[in-house]
Amino acid sequence: MPEEKVAAKKPNTGLIAGIIGGAVAVIAIIVVIIIVIVSGGKANLVGKWNFYSMKQGDTEINAEDLKKMSGSDVDLGSIEFKNDGTGVMISGSTKTEFKYEGNKVTVDGESVEVKVDGDMLTMEKDGTSMVYKKN
Repeated sequence: MPEEKVAAKKPNTGLIAGIIGGAVAVIAIIVVIIIVIVSGGKANLVGKWNFYSMKQGDTEINAEDLKKMSGSDVDLGSIEFKNDGTGVMISGSTKTEFKYEGNKVTVDGESVEVKVDGDMLTMEKDGTSMVYKKN
């Protein structure tokens, strides 16, 4: 009886490398998603934002118009978000400290959601909308 030859298995190194590369890519994507979720949006908020405009009902006024009306280059207010989830809002000589988590700012037990679109931050409460621009 003739002897049967068994073919030697060739290692599938290309397939194994592809599977490992794909797994590494998936893990990297998951890590980025977790970082974004854990940061809760803080990366977008951290920093100083200066008053830009205000709208109440049909009336809207921007910082430049307010400065022209006052006849001076006054500081119209700012909001600063810190890395530790706290911040300070300055309006004239009044400083108000607050805490925030994600896009929710809480001052004295009352919360308001802020929306960020590029370098613009909008805060709305009781029909009044305040817009701030990031430095």
